[in-house]
Amino acid sequence: MKRKSKKRRKSNTDLDIYVVGVGGGGNNSVDRLSRMGVYGATTIAVNTDKKHLQNKKADKKMLIGSDLNRGMGAGGNPSLGRECAESAAAGFDKLFSGADLVFLTTGLGGGTGTGASPLITEIARRSGAMVISIVTLPFSVEGNRRRLAWKGVQKIENYANTTITLDNDKLVEVSPDMPLDQGFGMMDSVISNLVKGITETVTKQSLINLDFNDLRTVLGGGGYSTLLTGEGHSEEPSQVVKNAEGNPFLDADYKGARRGLIHLTGCSRSLSVRKTHDIVGSVTSKLDSNASVIVGARIDHKFKNKIKMMAVLTGLEKKNIRPSIEKKVVQEVY
Repeated sequence: MKRKSKKRRKSNTDLDIYVVGVGGGGNNSVDRLSRMGVYGATTIAVNTDKKHLQNKKADKKMLIGSDLNRGMGAGGNPSLGRECAESAAAGFDKLFSGADLVFLTTGLGGGTGTGASPLITEIARRSGAMVISIVTLPFSVEGNRRRLAWKGVQKIENYANTTITLDNDKLVEVSPDMPLDQGFGMMDSVISNLVKGITETVTKQSLINLDFNDLRTVLGGGGYSTLLTGEGHSEEPSQVVKNAEGNPFLDADYKGARRGLIHLTGCSRSLSVRKTHDIVGSVTSKLDSNASVIVGARIDHKFKNKIKMMAVLTGLEKKNIRPSIEKKVVQEVY
């Protein structure tokens, strides 16, 4: 794929970062992130459903395909969702012109997310931006929606630098008795914290600084990726890593990763040399013996007795993320 080259190297405070939520699920995630606030990024909600879009908070809203569906959604039809995105292609070209980093978050299985997201991802990559895609799969009992979702995953993976897949089935394992709206709220919270963590790692000033080109180096070498985010008491640094690895919605199997970016945040009293060494060492001990690792650290006195870790780990071999029964279904769909 031919991409435009950047004319100049930008400072971290001069980056153009966009968080794009596509469809109903994506809009919900962007709404939560907009209410949380994220330093250095612009939030954008994209939908074919005018009513749903109006009720969400975002820095910018894009209603696509209104000439095709009168703003009434894609009706679960990915083909219509893609047509709506195609009708707005010029707008996306303009939006992503000069973009450095684009997060695309969407719920797959429906019409808008499944149909529009691959094209929007393609346009963002074509602009020269790094694209991190965060997608959510419907419950396995949803039949055809689940099959359509896997089809959407494969299409998005063709263009995104890395794709993080979250599965609604995890809600059944983690909190089966929780009200459904609260369960989906948990998933939105995971997505929001991931985006916020990565964005503020490269946009906020740090004691040991990490810049956008560090992130590009880690994510630009191919292979599959995973992310860890978690925090713990400063007196138990090993718990910081355990909490990050214990997130039930993220794949924490990063053994053999060939590249890593690890960032720690804590107050000056909690983030000692020894604790930094131990936390980073706990992660890197599981990586490839020749792994390239970039470490950053920021002093934030709001953390007091806590240390927070955010790690991007890449260069993993392709994983069997689909259950065997679904692998056969996916092959048949394609």
